[in-house]
Amino acid sequence: MKPHPETPNPHSAAGLQVLTLGAAEVWVNGQPADWHAGAAEELFFYLLSYPEGRSKEEILDSLWGLPPDPAANNRFRVTLHRIRAALQNPEAVQEAHGRYRLTSEVLDSTDLHGFYQALRAAEAARDEAAKLSAYRMALGQYRGDYLPGVRADWVGQAREEHQTAYVQALLEVALIGCAHQDCAASAQSLAQALRTDPYVGENYHQRLMCCLSVVADKFTSIEYYRRFVRFLKEEVDDTPMPETRELAERIKQGEGVCPFHPFQQGSCPLTHDGTSPHAPIQLEPFLRVKPSDKN
Repeated sequence: MKPHPETPNPHSAAGLQVLTLGAAEVWVNGQPADWHAGAAEELFFYLLSYPEGRSKEEILDSLWGLPPDPAANNRFRVTLHRIRAALQNPEAVQEAHGRYRLTSEVLDSTDLHGFYQALRAAEAARDEAAKLSAYRMALGQYRGDYLPGVRADWVGQAREEHQTAYVQALLEVALIGCAHQDCAASAQSLAQALRTDPYVGENYHQRLMCCLSVVADKFTSIEYYRRFVRFLKEEVDDTPMPETRELAERIKQGEGVCPFHPFQQGSCPLTHDGTSPHAPIQLEPFLRVKPSDKN
């Protein structure tokens, strides 16, 4: 049996840990929750996706396409009982003003709680070192998309919101690294943000082209540009902005295009340990498209 996940949330309900980022797991006292039926697990994650609560009618319609008749009401009652039994907590789901929601103790047992708690700490940080530390803590919590494998319509909005928060944290880390001329770390964070959401903004693709011209060389930067062109064509039937094309031409000519870095292409002297060269940055993860044909 797979062991209980490490680093439990100290603020969670006793014996409960809920993993949703890159996993969909519920652990109770070190063991997987025993739902007795898939409907109970489904309703639990549904309520987790709507922490403000949902009405019984909304739940019946969204999950099972049922009208609120006696049979559906009985199924709902039994499913709630199974959730409470699985979590070994008779107060895990509460009803107020016709809306059913998970208690704050259950919500605090999730990795989502740790993720957003770290993001709030980053926003409240008074110095850049504390801000960067908090952002890295948040990024460490995000091990993948919310509830992977769940394809239901109801999960889409929550998944998109959490992914957006993750991408914004990556962009903040990239900007902090850029400000301190930690070019490789900045490029890696920026590349991960664009791999997760390539639609976040063409200005960030421009910035990554600049980064690659510094930490790698103009050939790597132009290869990324060509992948970006292909991505736009295949995914949205569009072309790059004139500014992006102009930037690519300047990089081809060997210009130093990064406005934040005084060094020439490929000569960034900064490393994580102060001595060894940058680890090579791979193009493959940057965009979900195949490599372009080299001319």
